[in-house]
Amino acid sequence: MNWKFWLGLLISIAFLLIAFHDVDLGLLFVSIRSTSLPFIMPLVMLTILFYLIRALRWFHLLEPIKRIGISNLFSSTVIGFAANCVLPARLGEFIRANYIGRMERISKSSSLATIVIERLFDIFTILLILLFFILLTDFPSEWESTGKALKTGGLLFLLILIGSVLLLVGLKERTKTFLNIVEKIVFFLPRQTRQRIAQILKDFTNGLVLVKGPARLLAVIFYSLCLWCLSVFQIYVLGLSMGLSLPFLAPFFILVLLCFSVAIPSAPGYIGTFHLACQYGLIFYGFSKEMALSMAIVLHAVGFIPTVILGSVILLLQHISLRKLMGD
Repeated sequence: MNWKFWLGLLISIAFLLIAFHDVDLGLLFVSIRSTSLPFIMPLVMLTILFYLIRALRWFHLLEPIKRIGISNLFSSTVIGFAANCVLPARLGEFIRANYIGRMERISKSSSLATIVIERLFDIFTILLILLFFILLTDFPSEWESTGKALKTGGLLFLLILIGSVLLLVGLKERTKTFLNIVEKIVFFLPRQTRQRIAQILKDFTNGLVLVKGPARLLAVIFYSLCLWCLSVFQIYVLGLSMGLSLPFLAPFFILVLLCFSVAIPSAPGYIGTFHLACQYGLIFYGFSKEMALSMAIVLHAVGFIPTVILGSVILLLQHISLRKLMGD
């Protein structure tokens, strides 16, 4: 984790330097202060609603393994995202799987497999939003390279989606063959360790189960669309709170850039990559660097701060530490 942490930190510093280059700090501070306080609480509530919808979607993905109450799913989701805010290398996904496994006495590897499937639904939804944006946007000559980069990024995401689906299907349908290959690769490890790896992979494949019936599959798709439409709405509302009249497609464009940005290695909480992506999304529509960066800072804060606070409260109430969940 050490080299990943330092690499992410260096990348975040580089992105922050670019974001703050030639920015008037006085104007930046004024722009941040212009945020209408009555809008802050609704924006925070949208962040919490975001996790509730994720919990509802996860309910359907986990149902073939065990029917779990929304309360534990919500707590696990918040803790996972809070961990991503303070830990490197997206360790929050593993902590989230460990927490629900600990609370519900199910295999942590199986729950992690459902999170992988969840991420595939997210990628699919983002690709739809990206396609929607590209079809309705004419990129001016000075932004033509950005349009090409988006198309390239979209193609890369599509290849990742197809490759992941094929890999998971192959793993599910040819589990024994896959385990035999892994056994040959790790032949040098002690027998007990090899058996442990084999059991983890078996448990993981048990979580690769399609939702029960078309109705529940449609529910998962519906919640996926709701999640990202809610994110678009949050960006739009934040613009209103800062006195910005965002064009209709602007929140969609910013959301796509943000999704690309969180895929880049960075310091915990996506600091730097998140801010630069949001900033340039607004600059594309003619807003100043100061106004664009101020919105990026506030948007990051209304997601970051409530998530860390809520996740910490849940951990305190459950008398569990992140260190313990990482150790599990």
